[in-house]
Amino acid sequence: MCDRDFYMLVLGMKDALESFAVAVSRFVLNVLYAVCCLLPRKDEAMFVSRQANEPSYDFLAIGGAFEDRGYSAIFLTLKLRKRNFIKYAFHAMREIYHLARCRICFVDRYDPVISLLDFKYERFSSSRSSTDGEYHEFPTEPVVVQLWHAFGAFKRFGFQSHDTVEGHTLKAMDRYRIHRNNSWVLCSGQDCRQAFSQAFNCPVERVVTLLRPVYDELRRLRIDLEENFEASSHIPSILFAPTLRKNSDSRHPFRDLDREGEWGRLASVARVEWAFHPLEEKGVAAGMASDALLGASIVVTDYSSIVYEAYLLGKPTVFYVPDIAEYRISPGLNIDPVVACPQIAFVEKEDLLKFLTVCVKGIEPYPWDALEAFVGSSIDECKGCALDELMEAAFGWLGRERRE
Repeated sequence: MCDRDFYMLVLGMKDALESFAVAVSRFVLNVLYAVCCLLPRKDEAMFVSRQANEPSYDFLAIGGAFEDRGYSAIFLTLKLRKRNFIKYAFHAMREIYHLARCRICFVDRYDPVISLLDFKYERFSSSRSSTDGEYHEFPTEPVVVQLWHAFGAFKRFGFQSHDTVEGHTLKAMDRYRIHRNNSWVLCSGQDCRQAFSQAFNCPVERVVTLLRPVYDELRRLRIDLEENFEASSHIPSILFAPTLRKNSDSRHPFRDLDREGEWGRLASVARVEWAFHPLEEKGVAAGMASDALLGASIVVTDYSSIVYEAYLLGKPTVFYVPDIAEYRISPGLNIDPVVACPQIAFVEKEDLLKFLTVCVKGIEPYPWDALEAFVGSSIDECKGCALDELMEAAFGWLGRERRE
């Protein structure tokens, strides 16, 4: 047997063992869930995240609104790490118990427990053209709402980016049933619906344009910033905030820029701050907009959804994308900044530094129309209260579930 044949044999055995382990885990999880379902359901709303140790602003705001309507709010947030695997196992058991007791569950990312369980479903087939293997069964008990943690759909994610360096393999996504069991998926604007439908492998009719409560808070913060700007002794600040690189083999131009130190030339015109992705720096997801973002005069990013938060706060934003050719392939882009807004998208370091200097000094005005062109309809304007609209939709889904 040659080395290649031996390698393929080992790889096949590893794959078979992993599939067996997932099948056993799924069986055990569903037995536990069935036992817990012997207890009656309660007026309970659950909030689940495996990327944060504390409830997000959105979770707390929605939980408070449910409590005002007589529900109990249950927050189960714990960052999954190798070193806390045992702790997470107990966390998963609590999650199963409350999934069997609650009427509605909000999740902010992929959650393995939710994806592997078998709930009470309704079947829905899209009237539009659908992809092979698209999910067509959606939980009605409990109702599971995917409250995706980011505005817009800048870069590709989920099923959009399978079998790329930054994504999972399609085999792994099928094995772990990634993004399965979302009754409804929230997105921030009409332009995002198709991308979210592809990313979550669900019919586009299951994607609804509802803004997260943080939209209300960002809108309030923008008003405060504008009112207090003139009264403050404002020192210009440039914030460098790149997206997360999931794969260590991927290029990281912002790390290179930081190490090279040429950005130091900007120190004569502004204070420079760095905000690498929280999952990269701290290992846990971020909460509300950071103080660095609130205090920034201009934001520099690559492919991060921070561009949408900056836009809502009225912050000028530019893109530094020297790796755009690779990123178009992995994980891919739903919106290409070089195409959508070339005036504020830079692939050369010198061009970026020159633009920032000119912009901060006020020599030339920032081209707001370019940022508007990028954002487009990624965020639908909410004239009322985003939280109220979300709650109205949630109780509509609950009413529908009870009738069925």
